Amino acid sequence: MEEEAAGSFPLLTQEGYMFRTALLSAACLLAIGACTQPESTETAGSEGAASTPATVTVSSDSTALPLPIPINSVMVSLVDFAADGIWRPAGQDEPMTDKQWLMAEKDAADLVASATLITTAGTGVNDAEWVKEADWLRWSTEMQQVALEAQSAVQAKDKERLRLVGDRLVEVCQTCHQKYKPGLPSMGITRFPVYPKYQEQ
Repeated sequence: MEEEAAGSFPLLTQEGYMFRTALLSAACLLAIGACTQPESTETAGSEGAASTPATVTVSSDSTALPLPIPINSVMVSLVDFAADGIWRPAGQDEPMTDKQWLMAEKDAADLVASATLITTAGTGVNDAEWVKEADWLRWSTEMQQVALEAQSAVQAKDKERLRLVGDRLVEVCQTCHQKYKPGLPSMGITRFPVYPKYQEQ
């Protein structure tokens, strides 16, 4: 997780919210793809039909779609956004607004799903090695557990509890980064440049 300057929690604009939601939706489809994949990827053609664009080949015995992007892209596009949305609002002095609680609920759900996704090797040069390591699986599991605790705190609207959860989340992220990604930004991939500078409209 890449830290930003301390301050009040900024809200995404509608466009930013839709962009991030689209990213998470695509990621979740990767994880549940096996439930909707046909037994054969071969489709019948018809004369005059438009050509089908190239797609990822999935064998009939696959349990899920492969991840065709680096894990690092998932971390920056999904995990970083979601983690920031948990620890930042809880650490501010002012009470959280209804919109901030709603966003924190969304961010916690994003983080729960992302923790599962990053245990799947993508196209990154180190991905296959990372997902086999016990530390990677342990910290991914811890991240998901912390996200579930954040969900519970949000449901209770317990800001102090969410702050403590956020502190634990930062510890997990930093510990993992110390081993796997000590240099920031990771692989030259930075957060969407205008986030978190969105202001509430």
